[in-house]
Amino acid sequence: MLKIPRLLFGIIAISSSIILFSAANSPSISSIYAQDTQYYNNTTNENNSSILHELESVKNILESKVTKLATSLQIASNLPEILQPPDRNLVDLKIKGIPEDADIEKRKIAKILLDQFKEFNSILYYFNNGDIYFFEPFRDQLNLTATNFAFRDYYQVINQTKKTYVSDAILSKATIGTNLAIIATPVINKENNMTAILSGAINFNNYDKFLQSLNLQNNSRLVLIDKTGVKIGDSTENETSASKESHEKKELFSNLTSFKLALEGKSGSIVEKFDGKESQITFLPYDLFQNKRILLLIQDCNSDVNNSNPCIDNKELNLFNENVLTRLGTFFK
Repeated sequence: MLKIPRLLFGIIAISSSIILFSAANSPSISSIYAQDTQYYNNTTNENNSSILHELESVKNILESKVTKLATSLQIASNLPEILQPPDRNLVDLKIKGIPEDADIEKRKIAKILLDQFKEFNSILYYFNNGDIYFFEPFRDQLNLTATNFAFRDYYQVINQTKKTYVSDAILSKATIGTNLAIIATPVINKENNMTAILSGAINFNNYDKFLQSLNLQNNSRLVLIDKTGVKIGDSTENETSASKESHEKKELFSNLTSFKLALEGKSGSIVEKFDGKESQITFLPYDLFQNKRILLLIQDCNSDVNNSNPCIDNKELNLFNENVLTRLGTFFK
């Protein structure tokens, strides 16, 4: 019988804490300030530097949580049961993978991952050509509208690099209309060949809850987007990132000059039109397992909150309530 010691997952939790502590104490990045389509080094604008520093703290928390999930998949991918190559003879095309009671030891590992890490809403195991072997929970396997995922960005990158990858936002082929991202890691045998892929789907509701718990002030909105402009997290309560509408509205973000500067690796602040309003947008990109994420802080220039205009005079601006980031460091635990 399969037995995975609790110590295994204890190591993951400890590693995540170390990663978070190290990231939180890393030097802040230099600030670039952009006005219209021009940008220049900003060494005197202390307020924008402070905002970027706070965004850096948010980034560190988000990054550490994904690292925890990726580490759990990497450890699982090296377990003997997962390393055992998938058996194509077990696949039943009628149920779009193997039966619920077949290769049960692999499914047990998937169930443990789902139980231990609530940010995952599913665990998938593929053949090395992208064909699905099993999907956990099994009920979602029955709802799949595709059985080969070689067209996905995560398969193509892993097939080339043999390294863990975090995907762009995708629309699920099992839960139709659900916007999510995949963390995928290769299963490598002793001969250094990729025999399979193990992956977990991230539920974007977790990102929404985290960003909304920051309690942003001064009529501000903070969104997390992928490199295509699809939103995967939003501080606005009535905006749901898990919906397919995030794909339909991606031009809202991808057409922004701030977004384009972030894609170039720049961080800073720019005043531009957003959703028909003049806004100050502070942007911070970061790399994440062979991919990129971007944080955009959007502040309405016409806001009358606290009788201040963030685009003109925001010397007293504090984005977050006192110590909120310290408290939220354990949000996803």
